[in-house]
Amino acid sequence: MSETRRKKPSVFSRLLLAFISLAILGIGVSIAEWFTSHPAHTEKVTKHVKRQVYVTITPIAFGNFPVKIEVMGNIVPAHKMVLKAQVSGEIVAVSEQFIPGGFFKAGEEIMKIDPVNYNLAVKSKRAVLKQAKAALQLEEGRQQIAKNEIEILQRSTGQTLKNTDLALRKPQLEQAKADLDTAQSALDIALLDLKRTSLNTPFDAIVTERNTDLGNVIAAQSQLATLVSTNEYWIDLDISLRDLPWLSFPDNAIGSTGTKAIIKLGNKRGLREGEVFKQTGVVDKQSRLTGVIVRVNDPLLMEENNEHAAYPLILGDYVPVILIGKTLKGAARIAQQYVHQSDNGNFVWLEQGGKLVIQPVTVTYKDRKYAYITEGLDYATNLVTSNIITPVAGMNIIVRNNNIGN
Repeated sequence: MSETRRKKPSVFSRLLLAFISLAILGIGVSIAEWFTSHPAHTEKVTKHVKRQVYVTITPIAFGNFPVKIEVMGNIVPAHKMVLKAQVSGEIVAVSEQFIPGGFFKAGEEIMKIDPVNYNLAVKSKRAVLKQAKAALQLEEGRQQIAKNEIEILQRSTGQTLKNTDLALRKPQLEQAKADLDTAQSALDIALLDLKRTSLNTPFDAIVTERNTDLGNVIAAQSQLATLVSTNEYWIDLDISLRDLPWLSFPDNAIGSTGTKAIIKLGNKRGLREGEVFKQTGVVDKQSRLTGVIVRVNDPLLMEENNEHAAYPLILGDYVPVILIGKTLKGAARIAQQYVHQSDNGNFVWLEQGGKLVIQPVTVTYKDRKYAYITEGLDYATNLVTSNIITPVAGMNIIVRNNNIGN
């Protein structure tokens, strides 16, 4: 077997390898020294870019604006009564209008209770009255006879009687007069009971509830029907205490009227007008609202001058009501979305000479849509209606063409 031996590198190869290594090391050191002597330098360049904020503006509306208070209310009767029988008996007649919704004029008969027994009672009491009158006349005759007898006795004896009341029958006369008064009172009661067999309405009314009918036998104080006056209805409202000073209430002066009220009837039934009538004087403990009454005359449109009005009011209906309160004079009206708020109060954004003005204002009243400003604005003012993300007072703003859009 022959043994394989490795060849050792020659001297030349080793010298070449050492030279290459030293060359590479030298180049690396040179590069490092160059970067060290020439450090990187970055210049900060600030470029001033002018921010342009485009806005839309609108003129502010100034004028005299009535305060409008929008609330909801229930329609209720102004006058309501429960018709009760004052005498007992059988109902022998009823009006054709004695049905729910039936109408009666003041004094019109609604129903009739059988009057036979009451007519007989009147005849009996009249007979008793005649007897009492006759008894009084007889007693007055006896009085005259007794008086003559006493005069004859005094002339014949020459003596004057000290106590002549019994001799003159004065107690009997007083008794006869009392019996006459009693008989007259009994007749008056019988006549009143007879009159009460006819039940009439005390005012123009409609029937809202019927509790009896023809042929029923009723007792005194039985509830027969519920009647509601048709001359006026009321609308019960609950309003905020802050709204109360803007309302007017009628007083006792002739021609005095309250705040005008517009009632919106649902289902396209139109509008009706009324007026603020009274404040209830009570504040609800939970809601902190106070009650106000609006009255509407001729709610069922029965008067001739209302024949072309809208639809009749319906009891129990829940309706929107707009109260046209006192007028704010020289006020600015701005949509509420353009009135901004901070801890220091209310303010608006204005455009003046291409600059943004943040203007504090005094908002005197707010309704559901507008804010009414009485201090802080003048007539030559344009309102900024665009939304500015970061508003700064005095910043440049550009009014854009409305055709560009909002």
